Amino acid sequence: MKAVDIYVKVEADLDESENPQKFAAELCRALERIYGVRRAETMSVHEHEGGVR
Repeated sequence: MKAVDIYVKVEADLDESENPQKFAAELCRALERIYGVRRAETMSVHEHEGGVR
C-alpha cells in the first residue's frame, strides 16, 4: 500500500460565534473517522471578509 499527501483548500462561512480553529479540528476528526485517513492536520487558518457568495 502506498501513502499519498493530498492538499485541500476549504472555504467555509462561519457565524461570528464559531471558532475557526475548533471548526478545523472537527473537520480533521471527521476526515479521520469517515474516510479512515491515517492523519489529517490543519496547517493554517486564514480569516478574511467575504461571507456568503
